[in-house]
Amino acid sequence: MHTEIQLEFEGTTALLKLVPPPGKPPTLDYATLARLDAALDTIAKDPPRCVVVRSAEPKYFCVGANINVLKETNSETIVPWCMEGHRIFNRLESLPCPVLAEIHGYAFGGGLELAMACDVIYAATEARLAQSEAALGFIPGWGGTGRLVRRLGLSKAKQLFFTGTAVGGDEAREIGLVDLAVPAADLAAAVEEFTTAVAHNDASALSTFKQLVHEPELLDRDRCAAAEAQASRGCLENTETIERLTQFLNKRK
Repeated sequence: MHTEIQLEFEGTTALLKLVPPPGKPPTLDYATLARLDAALDTIAKDPPRCVVVRSAEPKYFCVGANINVLKETNSETIVPWCMEGHRIFNRLESLPCPVLAEIHGYAFGGGLELAMACDVIYAATEARLAQSEAALGFIPGWGGTGRLVRRLGLSKAKQLFFTGTAVGGDEAREIGLVDLAVPAADLAAAVEEFTTAVAHNDASALSTFKQLVHEPELLDRDRCAAAEAQASRGCLENTETIERLTQFLNKRK
């Protein structure tokens, strides 16, 4: 019952597609992260001009951790889980080519963090996005504390996380969470317009620009990983978090 990672190539664009079990939303666990890691190996060997991350399920982009991961989560397992997610999302962010997240449907928790590890985010106006961890007593564990602030600014990032509010595509564009929001029927065309424009430009120039603009963030990225992992351990030493997680899991039995 894992979400598969399907890698396809269309011209100069690589498509990284999250393929969940039938009728399920894409989720993340160690097996899925390993498949994403392997796909990044393939991409890194011969980088395309552009990468697009999308879901095969039109109702969802990704809703974060697989429920089986949550069942096994405790104050000891949470640290390696956070660090592995950071490592792989950082690899995605560091690819030497533009990476675009194409969001249909729900992008919650770790799913939104996956999108924010991409350079550009395009969303359907019908999409719903949330940094929703606080409802279970958690914090973002895969770079959300840093990337959310860089996208929204400190005040808006606080507001979104403190409330756990899910915002639609239009509002997400207004606050800077996504870069473009169009009706779902027009999203594929907008993504194609982006990838076509990128394909006309020099690959070395794109790679160099991306390297330079990310350079000041690299040290902060490592600090963020360590800080989020330790803070996540603290969450799971909190009895209220354990109660919230237990209630959540019991609802899904």
